[in-house]
Amino acid sequence: MIIDTYQSGAVMRILQSGKIYRASPSISFKKEYAALIDMLDLHCECPIFGVVRGRKQNTGGRVSDAVRIRLNVPREYVKLTEYTDWADFLDNFKYTNPNDYSTIIVGSLDVKSSDHLRVVESLKHQRHLFQYKMPQAILEYIDPKWVVRYKVITNTREQEDRKEHRLNFFRW
Repeated sequence: MIIDTYQSGAVMRILQSGKIYRASPSISFKKEYAALIDMLDLHCECPIFGVVRGRKQNTGGRVSDAVRIRLNVPREYVKLTEYTDWADFLDNFKYTNPNDYSTIIVGSLDVKSSDHLRVVESLKHQRHLFQYKMPQAILEYIDPKWVVRYKVITNTREQEDRKEHRLNFFRW
């Protein structure tokens, strides 16, 4: 499966040295990422996010001076989620029970428990690629053998967003 991921130059240097890259735990999203790791039964400290080449995508996680790395990842190493469901989960997380990310705290009027449960079930359930509107690829690590090519992105975020918007117009 062809995956594009936006990473820092430091990640690219690790891969160029022939070492496998594993993401360090996130400070700001530690609990949210731990929930995703649990939902997808991953074996890592922090998931690595990417997009599926040729499919509609939201690449808003990149920053200027990032490196876009194209990977050819064997399918068995890729988990997929619906991007909008992951975004909804992140929005809902502040209303979840601290001991159970799948339940909403009683009395929370901003999020319906049934809607949140649907999001959690969607994130857990792996489907065929074409059953996702905007698939998000999740990896446990990046093997340097998977690197097809890379490009240092020096464009401003606005330039990249306009380009991505034009490309998405022609994608599924």
